Amino acid sequence: MKAKIFIIPAILAVAACQQMEVDNSTPVEKPEKGSMATLTLTATKGEAHTKALDLVNDGTRLNAYWKSTETVKVYKDGTLLGSLSVSPADGEKPTSATLSGSINTTGLAVNDALTLMIPRDGWDYTGQTGKLTGEDSVEDTYSYAMATINVASVDNGTVVPTAAAVFSNQQSIYRLGFVDNDYIDPREVTIFSTAGKLVRSVSYEGSAWTPDFGWITVVPTAAAADHFNYVSLRNDSTAADNYCFSIIGSDHALYTAVKSIPAEALDVPGKFISASSIGATKASFAPTMTSGTTTNTAL
Repeated sequence: MKAKIFIIPAILAVAACQQMEVDNSTPVEKPEKGSMATLTLTATKGEAHTKALDLVNDGTRLNAYWKSTETVKVYKDGTLLGSLSVSPADGEKPTSATLSGSINTTGLAVNDALTLMIPRDGWDYTGQTGKLTGEDSVEDTYSYAMATINVASVDNGTVVPTAAAVFSNQQSIYRLGFVDNDYIDPREVTIFSTAGKLVRSVSYEGSAWTPDFGWITVVPTAAAADHFNYVSLRNDSTAADNYCFSIIGSDHALYTAVKSIPAEALDVPGKFISASSIGATKASFAPTMTSGTTTNTAL
């Protein structure tokens, strides 16, 4: 994944960002009963498509590779047909793999389009902990990828695709660091979008995958050693946007910050964006720490 680094500190009002109602419905996750057949295909992940993540080049790029613990789900028009297991190619961090499993072929015809997704039980960006790897991390829980294939034939218990699958990442990974004289170690960060296009979750409604927009809150499980937190964000705006941040620091003070995001960072998902020195301002009514106790700052 090629690096895109933007460090454009700005200080605006967090109130300029929109908050929206959220519908947390999830796609149908049980395949219908019917005829089953085996689908086997080759799948690849390129530089710009991530799932398993490897931070390289002094933290300027994320590589993507396949892991045998992954599961790929197969949908047709939003209906789950089955799941595929992953057999990565040889090598330490392979970018190709063989996917194989049984899918429901009831009503399946030549040239039908199938959607392959690397989801968890749902497609949800809420509840993030600021970690890149490990349990409850971006890699483990908040990285989703998708590919589309077409059916070449359905015969003798086998589904044959027309081509290999190329997976595209469905979000970008942001490395965030906040500064007010010194780095702030956040206890909680809430991110708003001026355009109101941050995706909290994606559900299947009617005949299309539909995003539910709103805010994303990150609650780090521990202070990051490098002061940076990582967050997986899908922004459906293709124009320039502002991210507004409400930050509760380890000092219990409230900080606000705004980051300008240029259009070229949002044109397609799947980028790694480092914003490691975002200027933040402590609220005038925020508490301050005195000799280990909390006191209120006068207004």
